[in-house]
Amino acid sequence: MIPSSQSLSRMAVAESAAQEIRRFVELHQSGSALNQIASLDDLNALLKQVESPLAASLIPLEQATRPPKILVDSGVTESKVPWRILQCPGGPLVLQMICEKVNFALWIQEC
Repeated sequence: MIPSSQSLSRMAVAESAAQEIRRFVELHQSGSALNQIASLDDLNALLKQVESPLAASLIPLEQATRPPKILVDSGVTESKVPWRILQCPGGPLVLQMICEKVNFALWIQEC
């Protein structure tokens, strides 16, 4: 069976999301920029600074620590920011980070 163009498009978005999420984690593995974020505006400014296509939202600690249905990867940055990459069932790949002032989720917004 040959994959449909819609299926191929979703696979391309998923691959792009995985690469961009990992790039974001690597860029912020060291340094304290993440712990300086205090608002969604701060987070969006950081994304713009690193020219990232990721979409963002602030999330409550309860959501950021809830057991994931599908955990792809996780770790802690050098500045002690816990992160995890989740695969939402039927949805996007999501990066969640727990910082000193806020917790947030990042993902690629599908067209």
